[in-house]
Order: sequence, then C-alpha cells, then structure tokens
Amino acid sequence: MSTLGWAQSWRIARRDLASGFRGLRLLFICLFLGVATLAAIGSLTSAITGEIQERGQTILGGDLQIEMTQRELGPGERAELETLGQFSETIRLRAMAQRVGATDDAPPAVLTELKGVDNPYPLYGKLTLKEGRYAPLPPDRILIGEALATRLEVSTGDQIRYGTQDYTIAGIIADEPDRVGEGFTLGPVAIVSMEGLRRSELIQPGSLFDAKYRIRLPAGADFAAVREDLEARYDGQGWDVDDRSNAAPGTDRFINRMGQFLSLIGLTALIIAGIGVSNGVSSYLALRRKTIATLKIVGATSADIARMYLLQMGAVSAAAIALGLIVGMLLPPVIVALAGNVLPVTPGLRIYPLPLFIAAVYGAFVAVIFTLPPLSRAKFEPAAALLRTDVGARRARLDKRTWALIGAATLGLLALILLSAEEPLFSASVIGATAVVLALLWALGFAVKWAARKAGRPASPLLRMAVTNLYRPGAQT
Repeated sequence: MSTLGWAQSWRIARRDLASGFRGLRLLFICLFLGVATLAAIGSLTSAITGEIQERGQTILGGDLQIEMTQRELGPGERAELETLGQFSETIRLRAMAQRVGATDDAPPAVLTELKGVDNPYPLYGKLTLKEGRYAPLPPDRILIGEALATRLEVSTGDQIRYGTQDYTIAGIIADEPDRVGEGFTLGPVAIVSMEGLRRSELIQPGSLFDAKYRIRLPAGADFAAVREDLEARYDGQGWDVDDRSNAAPGTDRFINRMGQFLSLIGLTALIIAGIGVSNGVSSYLALRRKTIATLKIVGATSADIARMYLLQMGAVSAAAIALGLIVGMLLPPVIVALAGNVLPVTPGLRIYPLPLFIAAVYGAFVAVIFTLPPLSRAKFEPAAALLRTDVGARRARLDKRTWALIGAATLGLLALILLSAEEPLFSASVIGATAVVLALLWALGFAVKWAARKAGRPASPLLRMAVTNLYRPGAQT
C-alpha cells in the first residue's frame, strides 16, 4: 500500500534532484540531441515540400503542363489547348556550347541545357537577370546561366556557338522561375527564343528534346478536372499531364525520401543511444542507493520509490525533449542559410506541428523503453541489499508490469514509424537492420564476457581485476 501521494512524491523527487544532477546528464543529452535532430529533419522536409506546393504555379510554369518527348503538338492539339487559357511553349534539349573565337588555351565546349521559350513565357513568376530586365529575345540573342558564363569565361556582349549558329549574350540569368520544375539537368542553362532554337538546326528527326506546354487557366477554373479530362482523352499518346498541385514531382519525391531516410538514421542513432541512456540511469540510481535504502527503511514502499524516480526521469526527459523541439524548430532556417543555392527552394521560418509531435513521441517512447528497466530493478531491491556493496550482487529481474510497459512502448514506437512512413516496407527493413545491430552488440558483449571468463586468472593483480570486471555480476559489458 502506497504511503505517499503524487504531490508528496514530487516534493521529495524535486529536492533529491536539486541535490545533484550527475548521472542523468547522459539521459538529457541523448534525448536532446536525438529529438533535436529528428525535429530539424522533419521540419526542414516539411518546409521544402510546403514551399514547393505553395509555389506550384511558378515552379510548374502554369496551372497545367503537358510534356512530351521527341515530338511537338500537332496543329489540332495545339489549337484545342489554346482555348483553355493563356498558352506558352518551351522546348529543352542538351547541346554543346562553345565560345566564338576560342583559341587553343580557351575553355573547351560545355554540355548545357538549351531552352527555347516563346513570347508569353513565363506565365507565372519572373525571369530575372543580373543586369537589366528580361524581354523577348531576337533570334540571334541568348541568355546564359552564371555557371556557363564562368566555365566559358564569357560575359554580356560576347558570342557563343550552338550547332552552326552564333548567338550574342544578352544577359546573365539571375533566377529562372520554373527551374525546380525542370527536374534533373546535366549542365548549366541557356535560353533562346523559339525562333533562335530552330535557327540552330539542332532539332532534327531523332533528336532528343522535351517539349512542354503550359496553360494559365481562367480564375476559378478547376485545374484538377481539366487535367483528368486531358489524361482521359489523350491516354496512350505520350502526354505527361501535371497540374500546379504536383509542380515538381521528382524533387518532391526526392526530398520526401531523403527526409524519411535521414529521419530513420536519426531514430536509429537515438535507439542506439538508448543503451547509453540506460547505463546513465543505472549509474544515477547507483549513486542514490543509500537514499533509496533510507527511504525504504523509514516506510517508503516500492511504489513510492518508483513514483519518485519516475517523476525525476520524466522531468529530465520532458526538459530534454522540449529543448530539443525548440532547437529542431529553429535549425531549418540556419541549414537553409548555410546551404545557399543547394536547396531547390528557400523556405522561411515556420512551425510544422506534425514533425515536432512525431519527434517528441519518438523521444518519449525511447525514454520509457530504456529508463524503466534500471528503475524497476532499483525499486524491488531490498533495503539491506542496497546498503551492501555491489560485489556479489545480482541484477534483479524485471516484473511483469515493467515488461508490459516496455512492450507497449516498443509496439507504439514501431507503429509510429510505419504509420508515418511513406514507404512502410523500407522503414520496416531499417527497423529490422537496427534490431540486428542491437543483437550483434548484445552478442559481442556476451562473447567478451565469455572470453574473459575462460581466459584464466592473470598473474598481474591489476590485469586480473580488469579482466574479472568484464564478467562480474552486474557488469555493463
């Protein structure tokens, strides 16, 4: 029968915790770092995908996009699409660019992404230049990316050659509004007019190019319904139809998968760190052996002991998780600033509750799984045994209730991992690999203890103590 209530237990636990924090620092640090990492990864992933969705029209280049490879729209198809709204056409292909008048020591030709655009381009956003303003280009003018200008060692006013034609550089591109929606590229970009692209004579039968047709629908139009209608009527004709809700599917998929992968790596590290959490809690309770024994002698029950130290560890875990969430929430803008142009978009500072909640629950589950075993052993150890030294002491077994709580927390952790994953099979494989790693670590510890026991007794007292400490009762090997 418990003699202390929750309020009394908390007063005693708070005073005991105030007397010394040593031993629980490892618990705090492991949970803080793990939760902060998971919260930062989840928040950054949500920020990038959210920014892509919010800027869907600009990234896609329209409300709708029809893409096809190695062919262009026929006159009838084009006329039908032009009735839906404002229409724009682009063609993109890979081509070699070379500086006109190059000498032997000049930079070699560079593989680029040559993009032809029409006058209405862009339907959304703005194509900005390092100097001046963008205007539709004459057939003999070209805009190039800063990377291409650097590699060819050219600037505005110089000439570069595509195919058999020379083009004068009209400006250096500062921002291409639909760059993220273009997907993976093999080289820097260069932009010409549609007439300028055909002037190069690079589009021939068998040429590899992608034609994209963007449509800006009237206000209030149902872009999803229009997309579904086009997909149904032109099924099997090589049309890839996208709308602004899925502006950059390749980038979005890559970011989500990378975020899931990094989250699983962070969670695996947090689980492995749980071993350190358990050892830290065990060390802390070992420092409190005399306190626990005194409390039991003056009448405290095992339930009282469990409640007091559970409150202590819960308070430390809650503080570590809360601080980890705050740091994880503030880290994405720092990562974005450090990454510069590496990320596809530049999201701002926002709070994303779902990844923060998932990170907090992960931390809570790991805390429960790895702090309950040492706490359970401490509460059931008799006062007389606590007052004796650790020599010859045997570790107490866990009671059924503790096993049930650990099992419930483990199942909850597994369920959360699988339910929150976009690819449950991949997540399950990572969980299985983590379990194998833990089993290998346990087997390695068992093998070390077995080898130390079979090694015999060395003549040197110092070496003998070192070896026997590997397999003594209660050893953390």
